Amino acid sequence: REAMVGVEEALGRYQPDLVVDLSDEPVVGYRERFKFASLALAHGVSYEGADFRFDPPLFHDVVEKPSISIIGTGKRVGKTAISAYFARELDRAGFSPCVVAMGRGGPTEPEVLYGAREKMTPGFLLKVSREGKHAASDYYEDALMSRITTVGCRRCGGGLAGAPFVSNVLTGARLANELETRFVLFEGSGAALPPVRTGARVVTVGAHQPLDYIDGYFGTYRLLISDLAVLTMCESPMADKEKVRSVEAAVRRANPDLK
Repeated sequence: REAMVGVEEALGRYQPDLVVDLSDEPVVGYRERFKFASLALAHGVSYEGADFRFDPPLFHDVVEKPSISIIGTGKRVGKTAISAYFARELDRAGFSPCVVAMGRGGPTEPEVLYGAREKMTPGFLLKVSREGKHAASDYYEDALMSRITTVGCRRCGGGLAGAPFVSNVLTGARLANELETRFVLFEGSGAALPPVRTGARVVTVGAHQPLDYIDGYFGTYRLLISDLAVLTMCESPMADKEKVRSVEAAVRRANPDLK
């Protein structure tokens, strides 16, 4: 922890573009290097060593409405469920939200789905499937569970820190700007992050995950760039009380300021 504080102080003082790691075992090992790299990337700084380089994901400033990103420390941690819950609560409070969801099965061009208008029946979804679309894509799930407007986007691949290899989310964000909705939720896919700058970021953490996926590797980075953490999968058989406490402690270690 003391070394992390020193690195953070140096990042704040010198405002570098790049951190060069000239250390090695036994002074700095794999775990420490990932923590230092996570801290650098969270400050928007690249991290480079003898045979590696990590660059921070780019978050493009294209959103013109109040917005939140919902990301995860991995796949199947409940991002869509949390996104749908946020959407319902925001809608109930009068914020008129929409969800921009990206997925590997999303449309080739961003597509708007009006959840309040469409009758999301099994017949409707089967018809969509027969048209060659992914009728279980996250933007269909969000529209079904929240009855709000959603924008479906596609992404392919994801880097260790969460940058998609390719996506049409920026086009989807601009489309969301033109809708009559007044708030935008951007939903990540797997461990990939929406490549847009938002007003706040929520990270979904699965209690069933290995601890080093949460406060190790680039799980640390995802926690450092977030404002709120939501623990999911806390019930048996996914996790017991001891595992949930361990996960909560891991989150606190990585980012004590998370709510």
